[in-house]
Amino acid sequence: MSGQDAAALRAALAPAFRQVPAAAARHLWSCDDETFARTARPEPGWWGRQPGGYFGAAYEAIAARFPGADGAAEGERTRREVEAVLRIAAAQFGDRRPRILDVPCGGGRHARALAARGFEVVGLDLQEGPLAMLRPLPCAVADMRRMPVASGSFDLVLNLWNSLGYFLEEAEDLAALREFRRVLRPGGLAVVQSDLDAPAVAEGRWRQHMKVPLGDGVLFLVRQVPVAAGGLACLSWVVFPGEDPWQGPAYFLRLRDDEGWRRLAAAAGFREAGIARSAPGAVPHQAIVQLVA
Repeated sequence: MSGQDAAALRAALAPAFRQVPAAAARHLWSCDDETFARTARPEPGWWGRQPGGYFGAAYEAIAARFPGADGAAEGERTRREVEAVLRIAAAQFGDRRPRILDVPCGGGRHARALAARGFEVVGLDLQEGPLAMLRPLPCAVADMRRMPVASGSFDLVLNLWNSLGYFLEEAEDLAALREFRRVLRPGGLAVVQSDLDAPAVAEGRWRQHMKVPLGDGVLFLVRQVPVAAGGLACLSWVVFPGEDPWQGPAYFLRLRDDEGWRRLAAAAGFREAGIARSAPGAVPHQAIVQLVA
């Protein structure tokens, strides 16, 4: 990482992250779970559009520096994920091409790939910035709990990359699923994807600590601790060599076992819920939830 690139990363971190003494970061990295959970308490709406929110310039800058984030690797990952979506769609709809809603769509890597294959795709995301990458495809800024979409107007709703599970209250997840159900035609399908290994937490196999090299000795550190609220309390740090670390805002990721998905799906009005997971111990873990309207 060049000096200019490191300066750009610091500038991206500044609105949301803050430098903390190294000793304080080491304490939170190694303290007992209860102490960590008391500190890593996210603000309501931590995932939102407010200045300094988690999903802003800092998130994008860190993600862009992850190993495998180069164009070729991302293109291959997108191809695999889109092929999985196509297999699911073919099993549900046969030769009929479903009208697809991608929410949240981010920069639209799945939506663009699906549109290139001839599908009609609409993207919604809470963040305005990434949508510039999706245009001129139809897209809009929207909250998945209150979507500006007509009832019964889509065949397939895609919710990928752990995008359902940031809300601090279970009722907010239910509101989102009810919206997915509302916009689907009878027989339509919502596909929710996650790489959070809920069975590993239940069985005591969860690995709390993650270290990711961002280049030239810069590290991205994450600790994720299971909490009674039914998810993971999380903190992250970016560590430049020889400097105090930058600590990000606390965030939350909800965990849901298969029975929890079935209960939530039924409450949202779906007729069926199918859950497919990776084999125990597989890394990365993958869970695909298919909800039939």
